[in-house]
Amino acid sequence: MTVVRKRRPADTPRLDAAAWTETALEFLATGGIDGVRIELLAKRLEVTKGSFYWHFKDRDALHDSMLSLWRRRATLSLIERLDKGEQSPEARFRRLLRLPIVGTRSAMAADVELAIRLWGRRDPRAQAVLEEVDNLRLHYIGGLLRECGIIEAEARPRAILAYSYMRVAATLIPGDGQHLMEQCEDIMLGISRTPEDGSPRKGRGGSRNPIKGVISS
Repeated sequence: MTVVRKRRPADTPRLDAAAWTETALEFLATGGIDGVRIELLAKRLEVTKGSFYWHFKDRDALHDSMLSLWRRRATLSLIERLDKGEQSPEARFRRLLRLPIVGTRSAMAADVELAIRLWGRRDPRAQAVLEEVDNLRLHYIGGLLRECGIIEAEARPRAILAYSYMRVAATLIPGDGQHLMEQCEDIMLGISRTPEDGSPRKGRGGSRNPIKGVISS
């Protein structure tokens, strides 16, 4: 008779560092940074704590990995997705503003970001990453607005208004509030529409946004 040997914890295959980091962000979203504990992560992943120390020196190293992954997703990866294809600057701007409202992963992303902002109040590393991400986002939004024909002197203030809108819009506008979203976007773009047919009164144009080179440098 064949005897099936029960796998001991030491026999459990080691997960890669990405699996630990992804799970840590999930715990961060639900329990804050204090909820990101190695023993809880190991239990969720069904491995021993030894698997963690194979990839990370300590908890601080995991925190650095979490911040690095979030920064990449919140800026570089997002911008690459938006700039892919031949959409106009206005279309990209509107798509960006709607992500927190209608994006398929918007709720989870919002929870992670809120947790990181709370974390940043007591950890200089998290605060530094937050400041970098905020500046990169504002720079990108400002570039889109300039491409849409907004003058330089107004691009930064409008970018701040647009970014503030993105931070709270999901709590104020329902996912099916298409007309309201369009109205808010029109205001930020400086578009007024004729009452007769709703067509825009102001035309826009501009050059491609050089933000990619700035961010990747």
